[in-house]
Amino acid sequence: MKIYHFLSKLPGADKHYAMKFFFVVMPLLLLAVAELVVIFLARSKVIHLPLKPLSIFALISLVAASFITIYLFNKMVSPLIMAKKALEDYITTRVIPELPTGYKDEAGILLANIQTTITQLDSLISEKSDMIDLLSHDMRSPVGRILSLSNLVRDDAENKDLYTNYITNECKGLLRMLENILLMLKDDNRAFTYINVNVHRLVSETVSFFDFAASEKNLSTHISVSDTLYINVQPDLFTQAFRNILGNAIKFSPEGKTINIVATQEDTKISLSIIDEGIGFKSEDIDKLFDRFTTTGRKGTHGESSTGLGLYLSKKIVEKHGAKLIATSDGPNTGATFTFVIYRLVTKKSKGKPIFAG
Repeated sequence: MKIYHFLSKLPGADKHYAMKFFFVVMPLLLLAVAELVVIFLARSKVIHLPLKPLSIFALISLVAASFITIYLFNKMVSPLIMAKKALEDYITTRVIPELPTGYKDEAGILLANIQTTITQLDSLISEKSDMIDLLSHDMRSPVGRILSLSNLVRDDAENKDLYTNYITNECKGLLRMLENILLMLKDDNRAFTYINVNVHRLVSETVSFFDFAASEKNLSTHISVSDTLYINVQPDLFTQAFRNILGNAIKFSPEGKTINIVATQEDTKISLSIIDEGIGFKSEDIDKLFDRFTTTGRKGTHGESSTGLGLYLSKKIVEKHGAKLIATSDGPNTGATFTFVIYRLVTKKSKGKPIFAG
């Protein structure tokens, strides 16, 4: 790339790849013309030089110059070789290359386009993988609850109607989640339609969704959220992230504890916090909590399984909204707080019309 880089600084060759070849071959052409002129002058006796040694020297120098030109030509295609290797490496190892993107000629534009394409492709592949993980992860909990409720229907006929309603709600939620993820896997724009969502309603519906799981542990949930707060989000995705966090709070809370859900407004952002009195975590583990392949996954207080993948997926969903998901804890067995910090806050005036505040 050094020769290509040097030639890119020459006038006219910075934006035209063919001009670089012209500058490489031009010395060979000039040498050939000069030698022909000298030989012609020597043969015409205009200059007095021995013709045979001169011809031999001209032939040797021309061959040498030709080899040098071929060598330079080979170096000139180094951007193309680099592009080929980058594509092969990504296909075999999925390692994103670091190609130079500052050159303005056709080869430089090719390098820049390959770099952009590979980066976007890798992001797309990762997003698809995340959606598949979300599908596999978030199917486990509702399916598990449906199985538990089905057993209760069989064993407790007196409360059959109650358990049947729980099963219906679980199935509806599971169906919505499946439809949403399948839309995203198809790159359907409808999956990414953002609308104004009432925060209190979102929280209340999510809390109701976990009524059965919370009642099994005798957990109480207190909601402190104004019904005038609105956020602009993709409702199914954001609800799924909120469910993951609230589900974890229930999973890691001992019996008889309280879970508080609080929303506060500050300028153009809203903070929505889920505060539990559960097993908590060490401060040094905060960054690891959101890793895709975290080692901090633990069993719930009733032995519920946990892969830790839900936190990673929730964080990805939240960041897709331009928001943040922050975790805090004072240490083991002191509870934990997970806060959604959402920008582009919407509030509701007395006329009932939502307006953007950011």
